Amino acid sequence: MTNDIEILQQIQEELKKADHPPFGPAVIDLYARLVDRVPEDGFEQHLPDKEISEQEEQALGILNHYHYLEVKLKPDTLDGHIWHVNLRGKRFLDIEDKQVASVVFGMKDSGKRDTFETGAVRDSAEGKPRPDLFSPFAMERIGRWLEMGARKYEPNNWQRGMKYSRVTASLCRHLMMYLQHDLSEDHLAALAVNISFLMHYDAMIERGVLPESLDDMPKYQAVTNDNEFDLKKEPNRENTIELAKDFSARRQDKHNSHD
Repeated sequence: MTNDIEILQQIQEELKKADHPPFGPAVIDLYARLVDRVPEDGFEQHLPDKEISEQEEQALGILNHYHYLEVKLKPDTLDGHIWHVNLRGKRFLDIEDKQVASVVFGMKDSGKRDTFETGAVRDSAEGKPRPDLFSPFAMERIGRWLEMGARKYEPNNWQRGMKYSRVTASLCRHLMMYLQHDLSEDHLAALAVNISFLMHYDAMIERGVLPESLDDMPKYQAVTNDNEFDLKKEPNRENTIELAKDFSARRQDKHNSHD
């Protein structure tokens, strides 16, 4: 855990140097207190909502939004609501990934090993993606659909980016035709391709390769049916604090309605 603590301390120094809105003293202080609790409480901590002030709640939302941690608010039978905080946010994982990659130049290293009966050793596969589990038949059908698209337009035309609403509309049409047992096209392949486009665009927007304006789908409230609070997907950074305040007000109204 020593190296993990060092990563948290590095992030803490980053926040101190960025002492400006939205990373004000309240945000920096809350993060420092969470880091101090790690040796005893671990990286995933549960904070009773009744012990969290409105200012601290906003700080949690900001730290979550900028990926310094992941936080969700869930109902609890004893304390009403509990904040589930995971300090291994995207920023932590980015730093950890760079440190691991530097262990072996040009080769990532998890630090874990799998040993085979022959004596051969390789890096552990634990927690790594398993594309080898993908159906080769599905892969072939998707590949054929992409080949037809490449002939109709040009190879990799889709990578230039399209409005999410257009991709989603096509996806819905192919689903509708599949449910009607239409056999004029490979609708399942078309569904899979459209879904893969959206996944790709999500990644490219996050990396700054494609513009956020492609995501023109309706934006709904960040509070889900099970009362989880997750700002991670909120795209407008300027609205982070306002969204946290709005959540507090709505939650208070909910509590008052049960009094």
